[in-house]
Amino acid sequence: ALMAGAASVTFVDSSQGALDLTARNIALSGITRPTSLVRADAMEFMEREAPQTRFDIVIADPPPFIRSRKDLEAGAKGYRKLARLAAGLVTSGGFLYLASCSHAISMERFAEECAAGISRAGRSARIIASGGAAPDHPVHPHLPESAYLKAIVYHLE
Repeated sequence: ALMAGAASVTFVDSSQGALDLTARNIALSGITRPTSLVRADAMEFMEREAPQTRFDIVIADPPPFIRSRKDLEAGAKGYRKLARLAAGLVTSGGFLYLASCSHAISMERFAEECAAGISRAGRSARIIASGGAAPDHPVHPHLPESAYLKAIVYHLE
């Protein structure tokens, strides 16, 4: 976003290492626009910031919520909550990118949970793009679980 001219960007991650790498990459890029690096649990950050903060674009790309089939229901609730909280931060007319790297949830179920979360946030949305891994991350035809990367981009009203 910074390379494309965003006025400012806020990065939220629970990993200090990830934030340090982000800061290094920003410095190497020569970008001088305002950037906030926040070490926090993303769900807690979104809950805290929702009453007063809005962004034109929110990207929510968490670690896997579902590590095995037994975690499916709890993880599905996690994606619903993530979508609800993230949608609450998006400006009217803004965009929301939601991603999953959990192999145990299908794209259809992921989309259902995201839609439910967005609705619970009191927002209406249109899907403008969805997909999986790029060609450099191929899916094995006999291992459906290798198609674990999923993403949906919404335009929110």
